[in-house]
Amino acid sequence: MTYTSLAIETKYFIVHNPSKMTFEQLQSNSKYSATLECPCENISIPYGSFISIAPHFHQLCSSDFISNSSAWLNLLFDDEAALNYSYDNYRLFAVPQFQWLTSLCSLVNDTLSQGLIQFTSSTFVSKYLQSQENIEIQATAAIDQFRLATPRTFVRLLDFIRYMAQGNEIVSSTMSNWQFFALIRTVPHSYFDDNITPPDSLWSEPRLYGDAGNCSCGTNAMCTSPASLDEQSLPGLLVGCYPLEALLQSTLECLYNMTCIDALKNMYYSSNISIRALDSTLSSPNITVQALVNVLMIDRWENNITYDQYYQLCASTQCTYSVNKRADLLYVVTAIMGLYGGLTVILKICVPIMVKIVLGIKRRRERMVIATAVEEL
Repeated sequence: MTYTSLAIETKYFIVHNPSKMTFEQLQSNSKYSATLECPCENISIPYGSFISIAPHFHQLCSSDFISNSSAWLNLLFDDEAALNYSYDNYRLFAVPQFQWLTSLCSLVNDTLSQGLIQFTSSTFVSKYLQSQENIEIQATAAIDQFRLATPRTFVRLLDFIRYMAQGNEIVSSTMSNWQFFALIRTVPHSYFDDNITPPDSLWSEPRLYGDAGNCSCGTNAMCTSPASLDEQSLPGLLVGCYPLEALLQSTLECLYNMTCIDALKNMYYSSNISIRALDSTLSSPNITVQALVNVLMIDRWENNITYDQYYQLCASTQCTYSVNKRADLLYVVTAIMGLYGGLTVILKICVPIMVKIVLGIKRRRERMVIATAVEEL
């Protein structure tokens, strides 16, 4: 009786075609959640079917400097600039640096588009239907991993280009990292049909930058100096061994300042083209271009995880769960009554047989005693 009253009974339940509300109620109940299982019909679900990612690019990439780049670059271009100005004059750096800004905006957009295609086509695998909390945790982790990995891939490729140029000491098109010298030997005109006098010797020397002119492009490709235009400072902009290296260390402070923009716009001749400055309320002017590249020129992300869509795609047709509990009073009483009833039946069968056996043994002993007495007489 004691064992019957303390026994644990396990009951199994099946819910067919559970609704989202039913599943959430079962999941939130501690009695059922531990054993609740709802197998998915589709165990592999593309991330793009229930996750959306919307990046918002830095305002530079939609500004007049980029969207109207051809007109802007035409203002900054002079095919004789390298002949008329010193190697560290910003007139030599303006065009290649703004070309790089345009290219960077285009490249990060293409990189992110390809990355999003790969991310949304990758799949979330789960055998059983999961709660909204678990889905949001796992989806958020996948999004964070994508947001970290994609910029790193882009930066590694860009760094590879930079290191190749630096390691091989490729000469910049602006001649801003090396200068060349030639010693000409005079030879008779009769030796050359085209009247060319070949150099007797040719050598190069690295350019120097820095406030004290002590940073050599021969040992450090990241040497820079503040940019100026006709002794007018251009805040945030730098010149250096390579236009790209100087740009990455520069800020876009000048592009938030109409005075600085007008100085760039009119550095060769007066122009009435309309160029809007960047808005300092949307982004900080003091962030370096390298810092912007490190985050793919993205100011912020908008992510959305739609659990309802995941629930529908999982398409679970049934949920099963079990409940363990002690036997109730009715079960105990019934079991005890059944036990007593069984004992009664067993006794009804066994007692007559045992009585007959005992009586048989008794009669046999009596006969044996009588037979022994007769023999003695």
